[in-house]
Amino acid sequence: MTGDDMKFSEVITEIIEQKYSKELRELSVRELYDVTSCAVNALMLQNEYRAPKKKRAAYFSAEFLVGSLIKSNLQNLGVFDEAKKLFEKNSRSLDELDAVPDFAFGNGGLGRLAACFLESAASLGLNLDGYGIRYDYGLFSQKIEGFRQTEYPDNWKTMGDPLGIRKEEEAVEVVFSDMTVRAIPYDYLVLGYNNQKINRLRLYSCKSKESVDFKAFENHDFSKAFQKMNEAKAITAFLYPNDSDDCGKRLRLRQQYFFVSAALQNILAEIYDEKHFENLPNLIAVQLNDTHPTIAVAEFIRLIMKKGKSFENAFSMATEIFSYTNHTVMNEALEKWNERLFSSLLPEVYDVIKKINARLISELTKKTNRLDECLIIRDETIHMANLACYVCGHINGVAKIHSSIIEKDTLSQWYELYPLRFSNKTNGITFRRWLALSNSELYEYLCKLLENDVVNNLSALEQLEKYADDYGVLDHLDEIRHRNKKRLCEYIQKTENVSLDCESAFFVQIKRIHEYKRQLLCALGILYFYIRMKKGEFEELVPLSFIFSGKSASGYKEAKLIIEFINTLAEKINSDSMLNNRLKVLFIADYNVSKAQKLIPAADFSLQLSLAGTEASGTGNMKFMLNGAPTLGTFDGANIEIVNLAGEENNYIFGLREEEVSQGKEFYDPNDIYETSDVVKTVVDALSDETLFENCDCFEKIKSLLLNNDRYMVLADLESFIKTLKRAANDYKDKREYFKKSLINTASSAFFSSDRTIEEYAREIWNLEK
Repeated sequence: MTGDDMKFSEVITEIIEQKYSKELRELSVRELYDVTSCAVNALMLQNEYRAPKKKRAAYFSAEFLVGSLIKSNLQNLGVFDEAKKLFEKNSRSLDELDAVPDFAFGNGGLGRLAACFLESAASLGLNLDGYGIRYDYGLFSQKIEGFRQTEYPDNWKTMGDPLGIRKEEEAVEVVFSDMTVRAIPYDYLVLGYNNQKINRLRLYSCKSKESVDFKAFENHDFSKAFQKMNEAKAITAFLYPNDSDDCGKRLRLRQQYFFVSAALQNILAEIYDEKHFENLPNLIAVQLNDTHPTIAVAEFIRLIMKKGKSFENAFSMATEIFSYTNHTVMNEALEKWNERLFSSLLPEVYDVIKKINARLISELTKKTNRLDECLIIRDETIHMANLACYVCGHINGVAKIHSSIIEKDTLSQWYELYPLRFSNKTNGITFRRWLALSNSELYEYLCKLLENDVVNNLSALEQLEKYADDYGVLDHLDEIRHRNKKRLCEYIQKTENVSLDCESAFFVQIKRIHEYKRQLLCALGILYFYIRMKKGEFEELVPLSFIFSGKSASGYKEAKLIIEFINTLAEKINSDSMLNNRLKVLFIADYNVSKAQKLIPAADFSLQLSLAGTEASGTGNMKFMLNGAPTLGTFDGANIEIVNLAGEENNYIFGLREEEVSQGKEFYDPNDIYETSDVVKTVVDALSDETLFENCDCFEKIKSLLLNNDRYMVLADLESFIKTLKRAANDYKDKREYFKKSLINTASSAFFSSDRTIEEYAREIWNLEK
């Protein structure tokens, strides 16, 4: 059969017969997922992946937050409607596949960005493959027990992994000083939107080179019998394992080296040609997604030297092939390794890094008076960001303000030396998932209204603005949002046993729980509203619903305390009959892509509250904007570009600006704010008011945190946040004016397509052709 001849309904019917000898209507959900996945792979493999002759790029990332792939694959194949009709004809629904757990290959914005980039590249016809780790249990599965986060393994493979194609024949060995392991590649096909282009996401699973120690087993020493196997399995067990001690740090370093070494071995096996060594940069470009995979630079040089090339030849080649994306403005978040630990685990790679450091000293001694800040090895520590900045030919930030900050502060020593290496590549999102798939009713309405497929022709979205005063259009947008909110309320009632009012204004903050993202600021604002409402005030406002979701790192005490505070506050507010349901708070556990696809289309306001100058970019803000939720946030990250495009009058900006934070942080004392602001004093005092909250130990801890260690200036922005929150709630009463703001945000969002971002990478960094 040719591709045109093979129809989804024919392929899946044949697979069902071969595997299960049943009718489609008789299959279990697991079987349904299996046959649908096999049919999707069969259709995609008509254009089976081959190492392309043209240049390609490799995206190295510690995480890829792909979510569920089955519906997006059906969409990009152009068979979504065919599959939907076939299922319905057999009394089944595609929505049954929502019961399949999300892939657990990532956790936060870093991983979601990587997933968007892969899909965009394939849809644009660009050769871009992803390389990372096939984690057995992801970060963790989060549950809220006794108001606190508890962590369990994320068993994402409970329904199998039929989309992953195991490539045993391409397995390679990765050598550590104390063990040698096998890296088994699994390929997940990445299909472009209606263009038959296939790239791949290659993820590695770690297996021991040695099998069970039979002698130890026979002697009933079971720990020793399986020791090597378990040590190897640990390398790809969890994403971001706790690294608070040397054992955890050693495991993290193993992870990072494991996948980049395997990836480089596979890549070189496909493209390396001894006779045309100098042509390598015309065949491959490697993008390092933050500092986690930076060890790839030294490993590449080591592998090339193993092939008989000199260090200088290998180094020169690396500068042409590797590029580095920085994702943080905080020096403490840049990857660093203890020199002793590193050299004991990876002695050959350490020798290469020493050579690179010696070259750096020789080259830069006369070029800069900041040599000490540039050293890769300094104070018995290996600084991976310095390794990346010295070797990589391109360095980029991910939003205009972020790129400016890394040039003048975080990486300023390198910008002074190599200003032409630096550029900005503002992050983006794939509209195919975050509009067409997540909010299909809005997508179909926009396509009909604008007489254009808005995910294929993004500029068409700009034409939406001419309807900003059309009441018929605004009312229709209101109806679509209301249906999305109703579906979300039904889902929340079923899964969380919490009743939300569909008519209330939905304020949504969904992201990784971290002090700098300031979920605490939002919770304190809610507390203020609660206090005032109990006094019979704010009756003029519409009912308000606040929805949180996100995970804290397992060893991050302050972030876990914030989760406990939010859940304790939610219990108190939601059970207070005096409020008459005018205020509700909900924390949805175990945040993932599939939950985001339910939450974002129903949001009325996008809460983006990071302290100005701390969020590199953010991409959640873009997803909300695309779906019509105005940003209520600080002048930080991509919020700035959102406001520049959609207008500050159509969003809600509050708080200190980055320059004010830079100038004032050194002298900041939260007690000064507490003593001078009645609003702040009211909130902080309430934390220890036993007439409001009895036996709430976490409240006193929060109070102590705020007054003694307010690192991210929560109290400095609290009063401004509360005023802005009240203004947004007031504005929501005039639905047509509100949906005018909503419409203009959607109309202004085309810039934030990851298609645009990837085209910039391809054109300005990787030199790729479509």
